[in-house]
Amino acid sequence: MLRLALRLSLHSGREALVRLLVTMTAVAVGVAILLAVLADFHAFKVTNDRPFWEGTQRTTQAGKLDEPAPNVELWRYSNDIFKGQTIERLDVAALGPDAPLPPGISRLPRSGEYFASPALSALLRATPHEELGARFPGGQVGTIGEQALTGPDELVVFVGHSPAELAKVPTAFRVSTIATAPGKQVWSPYFRDAFIVGALAFLFPILILIGTATRLAAARREERFAALRLVGATARQISIIASVDAIVGALFGTVLGIGIFLLVQPALAATAITSTRYFADEVTPTALGYVAVLIAVPVASAIAALLSLRRVRISPLGVTRRTTPPAPRAWRLAPLLLGIALFIVGLAITTPRSIGAPAFPGLILILVGLVVGGPWLTTQAARLLARSVKGASALLAARRLADNPKAAFRTVSGLVLAVFLGTVVAGLLPAVNSTTATPSANALSDVLLARFTLSPICGNSVNCTGEAPGGWSRQAVGGSEKLPPANDGLPARVGARLLSQLRAFRGATVVPVYSVPLGANDSRPPPEVNDSTISCESLKQLVVLGECASGVKAIQAKAFQLYSDNPTFSTQPIAGPHLGNAPVSDDFSRLSLQSVLIKVDDASTLERIRTLLTTHTPLSLSGSAPRTFGEAVQARVAVGTTVQRLAFIAVALTLLVAGCSLAVAVGGGLVERKRPFSLLRLTGTPSATLYKVVYLEGILPLVTATVVAAGTGYGISVLTVNKMSPNGTPLPTLGHVYYLTMGAGLAIALAVILVTLPLLDRITQPDNARFE
Repeated sequence: MLRLALRLSLHSGREALVRLLVTMTAVAVGVAILLAVLADFHAFKVTNDRPFWEGTQRTTQAGKLDEPAPNVELWRYSNDIFKGQTIERLDVAALGPDAPLPPGISRLPRSGEYFASPALSALLRATPHEELGARFPGGQVGTIGEQALTGPDELVVFVGHSPAELAKVPTAFRVSTIATAPGKQVWSPYFRDAFIVGALAFLFPILILIGTATRLAAARREERFAALRLVGATARQISIIASVDAIVGALFGTVLGIGIFLLVQPALAATAITSTRYFADEVTPTALGYVAVLIAVPVASAIAALLSLRRVRISPLGVTRRTTPPAPRAWRLAPLLLGIALFIVGLAITTPRSIGAPAFPGLILILVGLVVGGPWLTTQAARLLARSVKGASALLAARRLADNPKAAFRTVSGLVLAVFLGTVVAGLLPAVNSTTATPSANALSDVLLARFTLSPICGNSVNCTGEAPGGWSRQAVGGSEKLPPANDGLPARVGARLLSQLRAFRGATVVPVYSVPLGANDSRPPPEVNDSTISCESLKQLVVLGECASGVKAIQAKAFQLYSDNPTFSTQPIAGPHLGNAPVSDDFSRLSLQSVLIKVDDASTLERIRTLLTTHTPLSLSGSAPRTFGEAVQARVAVGTTVQRLAFIAVALTLLVAGCSLAVAVGGGLVERKRPFSLLRLTGTPSATLYKVVYLEGILPLVTATVVAAGTGYGISVLTVNKMSPNGTPLPTLGHVYYLTMGAGLAIALAVILVTLPLLDRITQPDNARFE
């Protein structure tokens, strides 16, 4: 029986061969895209699960900061910035011969040495030394391996010091064990959930494509199987023949799809799907993934083929006893309505920490609801078409759609999901980005902020005497100074010399911010009150940060706002009469320099200033390098951009798969209806009428479900934007990219339908009627 089944599948004439080739091609496209999704998810998971050495904690062993110990070293982890790119920096000093090694290097760098990642090494070679290389003392002695990196583009440097040098840095601490557990990254669940939503959005079209290709010309095969039943074949034998027929096409298509994926895998590995590229050897499905696809796709195809033999298994004449199935009922809208309700509830309970995760189940259920409710919408659209449009073509199309709305909608469900996802993304992300890239943030985009924190911190990293870390201060002024207790910032003389150095850069506008003068027994003011002072003349250089009343030379300021990592808050006015800031003396000669704002128009000058600040000043204890407000905005916007990229990739792949599915379904439908169309044309029905029938059958369910999907997606974006910014938030605006993308998708769908019309003309020639 297996030999007969293989012969019928491979040697049954031209029609069977064409069906096999079309099935193979459709399955290969779906499998290649599915493997690409699995490959990127595997790379994301491997990267996210790598040892999080950056999260290494201080040792609990007692001892002074630079006290020798056999298995201990000093650490200082911080971030640097170069042209908007983050550089992870680890300053390290061994305290004993058995000090632990960070991943990716064979030995610890000594004082005057550093190891750099391959991407940073290339950047150092291509950049003037005073713009970047001068930030790392000494010379490069090696390259950091993949074990310490998340991808080939990551910028990482390990800088060696002597224990005495590093012990003077306030944020240094002792380490005896380097963290090896996976790190918890705040955006990883967000990317994971976005990936799942996007994967499900075009997993449906892939399954539909494979199922449609497997059941290509199902009606013709049913007739052939019914003939076999009439000559004595049993239902079991027919099931075996149908299963082998489906498995052969699906298996060949799966193997072809794996081959296509292997050809495009290098290009896929070189593409930054998220915010960074992955290592090429990680962008691949697991062996289990390959095996699962190789087994699951043919098995799913066999199941689809068996489900299509219901009438043949009843009796050999079951094919001719076709009755109209019951019309879809309104309950099919229940998953869609339940998903909307679940999304609203999840949105209501979401918090900034959960980043919208409670709403994702509702979003997934909405995707399912659009697919489940599509046939009911198609039925209602068909009834409306029959009542409102006169003519034979509208009547034939409406009767056909009402007879089998499930099959009619199945061909366009992928496009509907693409429209829904595209609408959500187009409405949501620009509104999200606008809350960060505010007009004031844009006005400060080229302004560099450097904050100086020398406040004493009690602990084993620094004493509580108020002494400045001399290793850094000596570079700036040639000696160390005492800080007034509880004052925040550089001492007056240090600050004055730094301002003089900064003003020497051509084209730099320098705006100093001074700490509130405190006595020896005073404590710092709470952050909601004025914590700094600023010159009114300097404030005129950055008017978006505030203004002074006429005649006032200096004013109190709420500079703590500047130091927020959220540009929505850090770019708000910090001084002005309307904020309750009182005038103060303009004598800053004895005040500590809390921070400095530097407006620079030239990128090279900006990096030289950043190098000066990094190497000659003690920066914030947070370990963050000075960055412009524009770079802070870009860091936030990059998260939304990554999600947007993932969503639009999902939309593009969905459109591709749905277009293939639509082509297969329309072409297969024409072949199945070769007899009725030929007889209609033979009895005098014009070809134009038949063209309109095919066109209306394809376009009506697409337009109906697209309108519902777009409306639902836009409503989701409105609800989300209102949750994020409830006070006077304008309605999201869909940009031209959205209309171009969605218009292109619908145009492709229409073009696919039009391309199949010549086939209709050929198969309905009067000469063919004798064979029907």
